[in-house]
Amino acid sequence: MTLPAVWLLRSDEIAPDSPEALELATLLSAEEYRRQCSYRHAEARHQFLLSRGMLRKVLGKISGQPPAQLQFDRLPSGKPLLVDFPELHFSLSHSGQWIALAVSCEAPIGIDIEQPRKPRDFLRIARHYFHPQECALLESPPLELMPMHFYRLWTMKEAFFKARGTGISEGLGRINLAGYHLGEGVSFDETLADRDAPWQFYYAMHPLPDTTQLHMALAGTDPALEELQQAGIHRGFD
Repeated sequence: MTLPAVWLLRSDEIAPDSPEALELATLLSAEEYRRQCSYRHAEARHQFLLSRGMLRKVLGKISGQPPAQLQFDRLPSGKPLLVDFPELHFSLSHSGQWIALAVSCEAPIGIDIEQPRKPRDFLRIARHYFHPQECALLESPPLELMPMHFYRLWTMKEAFFKARGTGISEGLGRINLAGYHLGEGVSFDETLADRDAPWQFYYAMHPLPDTTQLHMALAGTDPALEELQQAGIHRGFD
């Protein structure tokens, strides 16, 4: 299997009481089962089951190990790792009905997806979190492109900080992606650790049947990440 790669799954593609869901439930560890039960709403419990099931089935296939026997731990930063195969780097993301998993065998990876479901005050959010040049990009005409620019910036930033294992609390404005769409590269705050690492990015917008879009971004230092092809984006557990 060629890595890096992405797996996408809609939560309504597997019904809660279906044979597929029941089979996934047998893969969960005792700790994962407790976490699943801690969610109050059935929809959240189902989505947790699907995300952990997808993680176990995909990593089991890549590693050649039974999915139920995989053991996970966390780094001091909180970033999860596969105990017996630390060279396999992975990242999960959820938005709306969608679940996404990214896997690399070269370097830490981060993925973020966004399925817009309600209007947002893009400029207010950007002025609070983004770099000034990114805010200027959002305000530049044609304004009908503002939602696309916003979600591209947001998902790429989220993916970047997930790959670093720090989370967005490190400061979304410390990475400037305003020039990315012009091929001018990415700039970083001078105080940001690892700013000189060979960071790679991937962004795509997938049209959905309901006329909305699924925005997806990946970040990491895997040299093949920027050249991810459609063949590397899988549906379901295959």
